[in-house]
Amino acid sequence: MNQKYNRKGNNVKNNIETFLLDNEKNDQIFPGDYHPTKIHKERYDDRFIILYTKDCHPEHFEQNNYEVAGYYDTKDKCIYNYNYDLRSLLQEGSLIKTNSFSSLSEKMWAEIEDYINNYSFSNEEELKKMAQDKFDNLEDYRKNNYKSEVREIFIEKENPSIKLEKSYSSGKLTNTNEYYHKNIYVNYLNNPTEVVSKYANEIINSNKEELGLELLIYYDKISYLNSIKVNENHAFDNLYINREMYKSIRDIDAKTLNITIHYGGKDLTFKYEYTTLKRDLLNDNEGSGGYGVAYEKVSDFIKENSHDSERSRWRNDFHFSHVTSITYGKKELYHCDFKEENIEKEQEDIEIEI
Repeated sequence: MNQKYNRKGNNVKNNIETFLLDNEKNDQIFPGDYHPTKIHKERYDDRFIILYTKDCHPEHFEQNNYEVAGYYDTKDKCIYNYNYDLRSLLQEGSLIKTNSFSSLSEKMWAEIEDYINNYSFSNEEELKKMAQDKFDNLEDYRKNNYKSEVREIFIEKENPSIKLEKSYSSGKLTNTNEYYHKNIYVNYLNNPTEVVSKYANEIINSNKEELGLELLIYYDKISYLNSIKVNENHAFDNLYINREMYKSIRDIDAKTLNITIHYGGKDLTFKYEYTTLKRDLLNDNEGSGGYGVAYEKVSDFIKENSHDSERSRWRNDFHFSHVTSITYGKKELYHCDFKEENIEKEQEDIEIEI
């Protein structure tokens, strides 16, 4: 056999493009990182060719088995689910693109979701009417859960907005033989509109009441977010404190921060775990605290200097409304003057690892 498979020069390696684009050639040997590789083509239909590879040892009578190495889309010139041998042979800037069925599946599913969302908004009055009784009798825990999500969005996002949630899963798509045997990808690439419409309508027809319920929840979330933005009678002042504090620390890469709290005319500065603070701010908690021995000094300080209504017998969280400063190194990230009249302040700095 006079087939060249050495790695000197790019002409041999570049032949994979020529090989894939050649409708007449079905087998060729190529250089590999550790051994020559033989590629075999098997035409599946007018569009797809299944590619197989095996370690090639031309001087040996005993040979390895072929394995599926990728699925070549001759129309888009793209190899899906390619293996290492093919990837090592393709150079940057190649005419042959690469992709994966998982990425294609994500794209397809996103289009199905868009189709369902468009349907929901185009038919919202009908769908909401179907779900009104269910919404009126919605369990308190579900209402509390989605309102908590809105509060978190308000704290976390610069421009908070509400998205329509989905009440369905991808099971209608992924639990099919068409998906399991990968035929769905061939069908999708050949007829994307038809495939998306087929699965979207199957989901719609079996989930209309739930689609209506999600619409009613969606609009209730928007109403709740607007009430937070209006903040009538300062009902959501604590969220605004959390939001400003979270905004000041969210981009910091730190294990601990220095926090200064103010109670009873006195200040206390201590170190506090960054991830705990960030979590409790996002959870729209009014404060944060620890259970370790180190935190006892903070808890005792709050007991000694706070009003009875702010004091606990056991463990005292520090309230975010009492935080006057957060620093990291020499940089102050957050500052808020505590409004307290006719009280002489005493400065007490204690370094505490939480």
